[in-house]
Amino acid sequence: MRAVLANRNFRRLWIAQIVLTLGDGLMQMGLLEVFRSHRLNVPVETAKMFFAIALPGLVLGPFAVAYLDRWQRRSVLMLSDAVRAVIVVGIVVWLLPLLTGRVEYRTLALVYVMIGLIGAIATFYLPARTALMPNLVPADQLVKANTLFATSLAATTVGGRALGGFVAEVAGVQWAVLANAAAYAISVCLLWQIQMNPHATTGGAEKPGGWQEFRAGLRYLWKHPVALPLVILAGVFAFLLGMLMVAFVGYAMETLGLRTGGVGYLIGGAGLGAGIGIVLINRAKRWMEVDWLPAAQLLVAAGVLVLLSFTTHVWVAAALVIVLGAIAATVMIQIDAKMQAQVADVRRGAVFAARGMLTSATMIVAFWLQFGTALFRQTAPPVILFWLGLGAAVLAVLTLLALRRRVSGRGCGD
Repeated sequence: MRAVLANRNFRRLWIAQIVLTLGDGLMQMGLLEVFRSHRLNVPVETAKMFFAIALPGLVLGPFAVAYLDRWQRRSVLMLSDAVRAVIVVGIVVWLLPLLTGRVEYRTLALVYVMIGLIGAIATFYLPARTALMPNLVPADQLVKANTLFATSLAATTVGGRALGGFVAEVAGVQWAVLANAAAYAISVCLLWQIQMNPHATTGGAEKPGGWQEFRAGLRYLWKHPVALPLVILAGVFAFLLGMLMVAFVGYAMETLGLRTGGVGYLIGGAGLGAGIGIVLINRAKRWMEVDWLPAAQLLVAAGVLVLLSFTTHVWVAAALVIVLGAIAATVMIQIDAKMQAQVADVRRGAVFAARGMLTSATMIVAFWLQFGTALFRQTAPPVILFWLGLGAAVLAVLTLLALRRRVSGRGCGD
């Protein structure tokens, strides 16, 4: 890890993402406190919030696939953060009359629209960030760099939520949300200091149209013997995560009786689990080379979710959340490193954008199910957790079969 952190450009990107993740956690917990303190249906409103974030990824995904590899990735990141800072300030301005008591009701529809704009920007931002890594880090250090990213962002995610719950309850929602705007501004400054040569792009004198490039990117992905099954696996994981993100909030508040701060502290257990998971992976690096690891992780997660559905004690739930955190922090390391190393540089942005489209689609379905259907609105969160456990077990088996059949059934495509 020292060699990776000695890379000044990577270190600046890494710190910027830590700051952004912390700010995002603070804002999300601030909005959760708005739902709770104004006696709204917390799981339903949480699902709407995450739906607004994920929907643009599906709608704008084709544009990201078609155009992202034409642009310099560092420039995409900087512009994205600057615009998102302005949007977050707009959210605070809209909510301020409600938070200060000047009005008793304020529609959240506009807040969800602005959150959707942030999600639209993230459609370009996230694949650009992932695709930028090999431009900053040598190929033989990609696994270490991704491990450090996964560990840090997982810990910061739960840390931001734990801190966000406290800040929202004690200092006020507006400060929790404004912290996210400050995080975007800090990120722009850090990204500005990255010094790198322009990387290869697909732009040129005879560049194809956006739709042609979109189809070319999808054809490349379809023919690739490694990238395609890994993209599908990411979509499966995203669906499970989307269901869990909403059901867990309802479970913590309704079944365990926690307030916003307590939910944040419980999520903090996932951060501890993330650290444990990374340590285990680093001590047994050969696990990262086996195809069955993601399926095995899903199978373990299935058992944990079933146990969690029967748990009503906070400390038992915290222990199970630690295990889930360990899985969530490590399941994507192998996937990202393989895709970054084996996908051509000029198509890397398109491949990760396509993965973003699929994960957005599966998460959109997961979020919509929980606010758009009576079945899930009227189903207790522990029951949903139990269903997730059964689904994860089935998907673990199907994922393993798909990976083995796909890799052995095709040669290398380009």
